[in-house]
Amino acid sequence: MNLVAKPIIKGEYWVVTDGDKKVGNVIQEGSNYQVKLNNTVETYDSTKSIEKIKKIEFEKTKKVKTELKNPPFAVYPTESNRIYNSFYDVKRKLHIFTKGAKSKCYFVAGWFGVKQTDTFTKIFCPKYIFIQRYEYIGPFKSEEELNNSINIL
Repeated sequence: MNLVAKPIIKGEYWVVTDGDKKVGNVIQEGSNYQVKLNNTVETYDSTKSIEKIKKIEFEKTKKVKTELKNPPFAVYPTESNRIYNSFYDVKRKLHIFTKGAKSKCYFVAGWFGVKQTDTFTKIFCPKYIFIQRYEYIGPFKSEEELNNSINIL
């Protein structure tokens, strides 16, 4: 029997498996650990003692790097390489981001023509609120593409 304790909540709760089948769990309660196997409950001081006595191998948690330099929908250019809080507006098909980790001001990636009076103004990475409030064309990958579209209108 080769038992492995897989972490569910780091340092607090593990599921004990024998291959693919769940056979029990380990729960930290205060400074002790409860091992529940085959309808029996036993208490131990540490995970090391559980490994020695019960022959349960504890899997180590793997650190996952969450830094995302280029999100998968970053088709249009942005002002800087650092983008934060990036998401995709599915309805408008826009890549939206902030320029700081704690910023609450959202911007849209790409070149846009925003109609504020009777003419279109060219804006690179405008604030998201402009796109919500005014008529616009875009996004475009370059200023040249935007110029061509404005000339057609």
